[in-house]
Amino acid sequence: MKTSLKRIQTDDGIELVGLLYEPENRTDKVLVHVHGMAGNFYENKFLDAIAGTLTSNGIAFFVFNNRGCEYIKDLTKTEGGKKTFVRIGDTYEIFEDSLLDIKSAIDFVSTNRFTKVHLSGHSLGGPKIAYYVAETKDTRLASVVFLSPADMVGLTKADANYDRDRARAQKMVKEGKGKELLPFPVLWDQIPLSAQTYISLNSETSKVAIFNFYDPNDPLPVLGRITIPSLTIMGRKDDALSVSIEETMARIKKAIKNPRVETNILGDANHGYTGDEQALADAILAWIISFSQV
Repeated sequence: MKTSLKRIQTDDGIELVGLLYEPENRTDKVLVHVHGMAGNFYENKFLDAIAGTLTSNGIAFFVFNNRGCEYIKDLTKTEGGKKTFVRIGDTYEIFEDSLLDIKSAIDFVSTNRFTKVHLSGHSLGGPKIAYYVAETKDTRLASVVFLSPADMVGLTKADANYDRDRARAQKMVKEGKGKELLPFPVLWDQIPLSAQTYISLNSETSKVAIFNFYDPNDPLPVLGRITIPSLTIMGRKDDALSVSIEETMARIKKAIKNPRVETNILGDANHGYTGDEQALADAILAWIISFSQV
């Protein structure tokens, strides 16, 4: 396995950093991965298993930090030939900007000889890649893989301080203070978010409202705009489940409009696949290999 650090630039000038894992022999197949909320490309150990398994079977793997990396992140931005620093990270992220991040990653692999491109996203990365595929209809993509996709609105509504946090965030945005931090950590009293980011990542009115399993009457219309093959993998001990895993998988299969919509309940795996990293990697490998057999 060969690894190399890569720097890519979004259309709005943000520099993102990633790691490209390649097999020893040249390949045209690659999986591009989008990390979850406040994540990065090196924290989740299941990424190590995926990298090793894919490259051992002739498939490349590209992981990168999106602008929602970690809590607060100073990123380089080039504008008008000048470089500056912008402070983003999960604390200041706006969900819709994920389109720019994902596009830059797919642009990168597409200009580097990879023609069979698959896209995966973990947790918040699930809504991000669903939104990207639905909005862009990017014809370079062969498939999309959801790993423990998060019902962001449902998770937020389940928080004990939901009414307090939503009211304060809405008030601050209305007062023109959307970029200021809420005066207390939110979501289980753990996460520092700006008021506008709270609305962007957790509100029913935001584009993030995609996997709305908490609402039994929601037809999941964004998923209905996905027309490429899809695989969803989750475990029964995923603490981000809003409803039963059986209902979750059934609603995804019903919503996505493609003859090939597959789901995989990975036993008792948790949200981060702790102890089940290899089983996850094997499931992803089998999915990608299957495209060479049709």
